[in-house]
Amino acid sequence: MALTSHDPIPTSELDGAVRDYSRDKVYVLTALFLGLVTVVEILTYAFPDFPAWSGNLVIAVLMILMAVKFFTVVYIFMHLRFDKPLLSWVFWSGLVLAACVYMVMLCTFRIFWPGQHG
Repeated sequence: MALTSHDPIPTSELDGAVRDYSRDKVYVLTALFLGLVTVVEILTYAFPDFPAWSGNLVIAVLMILMAVKFFTVVYIFMHLRFDKPLLSWVFWSGLVLAACVYMVMLCTFRIFWPGQHG
């Protein structure tokens, strides 16, 4: 039996899956969530004086939103929830290492302390 795009994927087809899921519902909800996060990112520039991200907080807020979007895309579209735990561990450990290197570079150039760039 051939599957169409709107049929649920049976667990027998997914390595490690514990239940069927509907592709359309998951992808539509993911698109709506990513769109909402993108709107919040745009609002940081449209309303820079908003208390949640005013001043130096805008960098932290944008980095958190960036991480949320990245994790969402990786989790849903790379199907990490169905991978073997070792493969997921390798991916996440590389990601954590890259994030740490990125934060060290931002601190080296004093991005978080405006007016003190050397």
